[in-house]
Amino acid sequence: MNNNRKPNQSRIRRTVAAVLIAAVLVVVVGVVLVARCLSFDDTGAHVIDRYGVLAMENQEQPADTGSAQPVEQQPEPEPEPEPEPEQPDATRALMASADTFSDADSRAAVLALAQAGTLDTVIVNIKDEEGNLNIHVNTDQIDDIDYLVDSDADALEAGITELKQAGVHVVGRIYCMHDQKGSGQNSDLAMQFERGGTWLDYDNTRWLDPTNGDTVEYLCDIAHAAVQAGCDEIVLADYTFPPRGHLDRVAFDAEPESQAAVLAADLEELRHVCGEAKVSLTADSVSDLTELSVNGVEDGVPLGDVAALLGAADRLFVPVSDADEAASMTATVQAAAPQATVVPVFPSVSVWMAYEGDAVISAGTEGVQAMAVMRGEASDDVDGDDSDGEDDDESYDDDSYSNEDYDEEGDGDYE
Repeated sequence: MNNNRKPNQSRIRRTVAAVLIAAVLVVVVGVVLVARCLSFDDTGAHVIDRYGVLAMENQEQPADTGSAQPVEQQPEPEPEPEPEPEQPDATRALMASADTFSDADSRAAVLALAQAGTLDTVIVNIKDEEGNLNIHVNTDQIDDIDYLVDSDADALEAGITELKQAGVHVVGRIYCMHDQKGSGQNSDLAMQFERGGTWLDYDNTRWLDPTNGDTVEYLCDIAHAAVQAGCDEIVLADYTFPPRGHLDRVAFDAEPESQAAVLAADLEELRHVCGEAKVSLTADSVSDLTELSVNGVEDGVPLGDVAALLGAADRLFVPVSDADEAASMTATVQAAAPQATVVPVFPSVSVWMAYEGDAVISAGTEGVQAMAVMRGEASDDVDGDDSDGEDDDESYDDDSYSNEDYDEEGDGDYE
């Protein structure tokens, strides 16, 4: 009698069961995988790709008509022409005094002109060429900063908010390096004579030192405050080394190899604190943007490459007298910086209104009169930007400013 018969039969039954179970699993897994790769509708099954969407099929299946019919070839539709990109509307800007935008009635007139499509941008002084501030600024560089702040700062900040909420593009103008008041409060920010004392130009006015990190921080604090107040763009005026004066006697905080390179580096720091706001430049003339004065060159200060500086600015605002000068000025600037975006600044409302393209009317304290001309209520034209009430005569008497008229002893006394 064979005693191994029952164990052999048991092993056979277990093997068969295992094979059957494996076969069932294979079938189940296969069905699941197929189901996941197919989508079913009234026309049958469609393959689903690995992204979970229907795969492209080679051709559409003809509807079942009961007999095989040739597929009619449909003509391919002609491609629709691509729409031409929309050209941005031209900038139509009013540059006026801070009082214009602080006063509720004047601001209402600006808003009415904006709603009528006459203008879409305003440019207002945040810091004037004397160093006075028209908004509140938080800075560590000047202890008594409130001394520099205009009494209507709250009104201007409220006005900027109202203009911005109405969709008006607000540009804050900051006079940078030419600064009597700020350098008077903190002389360490000012350019210094190499033998001591604050350096003065031929007009006996002080300038901030562009190579001084504290100067850059001060300007950044002002720009940041302007953006926080609602400015969409910052335009830098007097953003240059002094064009006139005995620059060979200056003891810079860090001697510049290239003035343009210093200004370009400072511009990047300003751009950083301004975030998404644009950072642009303006000057009294093309030469202020593209070259130093004859006196500066004679004093031995290197000109440097200004193309990088001009190209780094979002826009360049330059005063001109008429449309012909605007075209000539644009060509001159773009010869140095082909990518530069140039905006002419006109002193005449009539020229500004007739000009096609980006343009600014510089009204200064005559902002109300300029707006009356825009509305057709007055025929008199404004006479340019006189917001600071300064004499525009930049002539000087070289004999009254001799080579010895600076502080030899460093005690702050001048000849």
